[in-house]
Amino acid sequence: MSGAGAARRRFARAGVGVSGVILTLASQPGMASPMMCKSASGSMSTGLDSRPSNVTLRCEGLAPGFWKKSERTWPPPAAREQLFSSVFPRGGTGLYQSGTMLQMLTNDDPGMDPYSLGMHLVATYLNVLSGKISFLTVDGLKKMWHDFVTYGHYIPRAGTSWNAEALRTYLENTHD
Repeated sequence: MSGAGAARRRFARAGVGVSGVILTLASQPGMASPMMCKSASGSMSTGLDSRPSNVTLRCEGLAPGFWKKSERTWPPPAAREQLFSSVFPRGGTGLYQSGTMLQMLTNDDPGMDPYSLGMHLVATYLNVLSGKISFLTVDGLKKMWHDFVTYGHYIPRAGTSWNAEALRTYLENTHD
């Protein structure tokens, strides 16, 4: 792990990156944010760990740049040419409706993928399928997307609502 990665993890363990609000404020362009190794609802709590002590937490998520390289093998059932909408239906843009998973990772038009939400959703999906992260599930990711496209926000826990930017920030921080 790089010195910067170790510093980010120490920073996260100190509790600064745990709150969604603080996480959003701390995530400045060009500034590395601490890696978030908790479920969406767990990211809102400090000092609580309901995970049994015999369960190993996997927190080795890889960035979209890793997954978009053609020589990388994707974990089944994911496929580069699979439609994004076959896993995450009902998106509002043309890319969300008819783009492939690979197109989602390589898109550079912010109008087609506002906040790069789809890109980070695909990377997180691949990280879950490959076992690189164990604190999220495919069903959990699908619920995040469903709630976001249906209601315009995702509620990780009662009283907290995440817009597209906050949801993207959370997903972005599940990988290095």
